[in-house]
Amino acid sequence: MISVTVRDRGSVSSRVLHLDPVSPADRGDLMMDTVQSRLPEDLTLHVGHEESLLGRIRDESASKELVLAPVELHRRNIQRRLRETRTPKDGVEFIDPVDVGTALLQNTDGATKTIDRIDRLSMIRSIFLDEQQSGIGPAVPADAQEVEQVRTEIENVSGFHPGRLDRIRDAARDCSAPINADSIELVDAAVDIERALRERTEKHVSEVEIVRHAIRAVRESRGELWQTTFPEVTRVSLVGVSSISAAHADLLHILLGTSSVPVHVHFRRGTGSYLSRRLPELFDIDAPGEVVFES
Repeated sequence: MISVTVRDRGSVSSRVLHLDPVSPADRGDLMMDTVQSRLPEDLTLHVGHEESLLGRIRDESASKELVLAPVELHRRNIQRRLRETRTPKDGVEFIDPVDVGTALLQNTDGATKTIDRIDRLSMIRSIFLDEQQSGIGPAVPADAQEVEQVRTEIENVSGFHPGRLDRIRDAARDCSAPINADSIELVDAAVDIERALRERTEKHVSEVEIVRHAIRAVRESRGELWQTTFPEVTRVSLVGVSSISAAHADLLHILLGTSSVPVHVHFRRGTGSYLSRRLPELFDIDAPGEVVFES
């Protein structure tokens, strides 16, 4: 099954193009689920349709497409297919979202250095030894690597955005005991650990924080920072994603909200339908890139 959601400028609904035959049940689900009226009009979603990206690169060589490829293997696969078809790559630039954030911050006074995972684990161990952190509850694992996994998961799904954290806590409260209390405890612990890490270093706690910081900088400049950093880019694509983090969603969100650059998201076939339904919720926040911390 391959589907493309196309949003017409000025329209509150979407058109769904079925490029392969689908069953009646799938067709009904797609027609209902892919009409994403809460998404920006310049956003196009693709599920399992990589050829559309390759076709744009071949047919629109005069334009400049910035391809965000978080997974290196997928990036290499696309580049290999371009070589096999002898397609000029002058109109495309492959880049990781973290590198986009770094490039944006280099045009500001923002720092671009991060602590690595080993340093984070060492800091987490010291945080647990700190008497001020003795209130950490029993649901939180004692092992530093497991704590880092909790922090990373909450970072991925919330970006430490206050609105998303509130939604996660609300969802946890609807669970039965003791899952409800344990879940809230883990969320609060992840926020506390992130805050403690930020207090212990002048560098970014993670590469994801670089992206968040850059998002805020673009928002505060009303898009001028993006235009200054990537003046020749006429289109942006996020490719090869089997999941979409809050940071990636916020990067696209702020770009669509502060520039006229159209954005394409290419989901993988297996998870694309689910992610296309989830994307409106990720976009349904104020102030993309905002965090519960002071800065």
